[in-house]
Amino acid sequence: MRFFKPVIAAAALMIAFASCKKDSNSIDTTPNFYFVNGGPAGFDDNLILFPSADTLTFNMIISSTYLPSKEVTIMLSVEDSSRQYYNSVHFTNYQQMPSTAYSFQTSITATTESVYDTIPVKLNKQFLGGEDYMLPVVITSISQYKLDTSRRVLYLHTSGNKLAGIYASTSFKTSYDGDAAGGTISDTATTKLIKNLAPVSSTQSQLDYAELGSNGWKYLLTYTNGTFIVGVNDVAKNSVQPGSFTIITSTFNPLTKDIYIKSSYKNLSGDERIVEESLTLQK
Repeated sequence: MRFFKPVIAAAALMIAFASCKKDSNSIDTTPNFYFVNGGPAGFDDNLILFPSADTLTFNMIISSTYLPSKEVTIMLSVEDSSRQYYNSVHFTNYQQMPSTAYSFQTSITATTESVYDTIPVKLNKQFLGGEDYMLPVVITSISQYKLDTSRRVLYLHTSGNKLAGIYASTSFKTSYDGDAAGGTISDTATTKLIKNLAPVSSTQSQLDYAELGSNGWKYLLTYTNGTFIVGVNDVAKNSVQPGSFTIITSTFNPLTKDIYIKSSYKNLSGDERIVEESLTLQK
């Protein structure tokens, strides 16, 4: 019997060790909720760019690491202290977004059918000035489950794109046989259109080129720190004689938003075209 007692004790110790080892490797499947693109790391994905319309809808997405086994109540709010903290850490100057400029549901119920829930935010451009604004939406509480505090804030923000809007365009094209210098004019044409100058980033916008927007030709316009730069997209460049596209002159009046662009290119036959386009902001 004395021989068996140490054996039994050793066996019990091994079972206890194996049990502890198994517990140490167990996976915690408790759902952990967070904003997709939340936190400072997702900041660039939450830039709000208004098209010509005065309103838009931005979809916030909340996710969880695992499918919840029961319904979850998620509470949301705006936390302006997060804007102040972001400004102090990143040396920015985002202004508080007026409460009249946005609306969203502050309480949602996440079901057991998906790990994603979408909450639309309706934004109204008419209540915003030309400043850069921030709307920090936070998950304030999760019933029964966990919250990823590193991604509990969604930093929605705007950038005062100075160019965006609806413009009335008048373009005048002069077509030449051969080069404009010393060549003969083969045709002239005037086109009047209403165009949407749409932002593609905080500093750059795009606009249909003269009457060729339906062919995919676009101006690329940038206005940064008082400097106005105009180019054209690859579709336009690849449709003409290589290297022939030139912006001769371009101006932008930041007060009236009037735009004037004079450009030149040669078609694939080597005949030059000079286009002058004037744009006046409508709204």
